[in-house]
Amino acid sequence: MEIRLSDLRDKQVTTVSGERLGYITNVILDSTSGKLKTLVISSDGDVPDGYKVDSENMLNIPFETVRSVKDMVMVKI
Repeated sequence: MEIRLSDLRDKQVTTVSGERLGYITNVILDSTSGKLKTLVISSDGDVPDGYKVDSENMLNIPFETVRSVKDMVMVKI
């Protein structure tokens, strides 16, 4: 299955337990390997333990935590 970057933008992100984290505003990729590294999420919910938001209220979640991409993106953190 192929997913375009534009398909990810503004998708809601939740944890596998159902906590709403926010909406994807951007992604960060490794310029050498081309692999996706980080989801940048506009945080509108509780911040999970071990994470913090930056000065613009953005939450960075490692891409390897993504478990599902459908109507929303589900992460395991």
